[in-house]
Amino acid sequence: MGKITVKELEALTAGDDGRGLREDGGIVGRVRAGRRGVTVLFRYEFKLGADKKDHSLGSWPKKSLADIRAERDRMRVSVADGIDPAAARKAGRIERQNAVEATLAEAERQRSQSLTVQDLFDEWIKNGVARRDGNKELRRQFEKDVLPVIGHIELRKLTD
Repeated sequence: MGKITVKELEALTAGDDGRGLREDGGIVGRVRAGRRGVTVLFRYEFKLGADKKDHSLGSWPKKSLADIRAERDRMRVSVADGIDPAAARKAGRIERQNAVEATLAEAERQRSQSLTVQDLFDEWIKNGVARRDGNKELRRQFEKDVLPVIGHIELRKLTD
């Protein structure tokens, strides 16, 4: 088997479409020829327990051969520890999503704690009350007498 070289990859032509490349250490490549030229899709084949699995390493020339080998080495370490790279990637996505949801929940909590009397009034006029005059008199009274005095106070700081 040996090592795949950059010269060998650069020498590939459209006639090599579908050809398989192998390297010691579990790297397997598949040549693809398309409109943008020749690319090689690499994956790392390994055994985890009794199962044969593989993990995508990227494609050449988008990623360099050194980067592909470095990715394989990282996968090799996790496989040696008994960790399935696909499961680890999925767990990472779930953790990142949980972090985003926690950030959004914290932002919503802070926003709800910083609501003012003006915000409460605006929501009440919009969804809570419907008078025949279209709430004109109610709006006039609040805007004249109440909101200039306490409209800027946060609800959590409001007392009797």
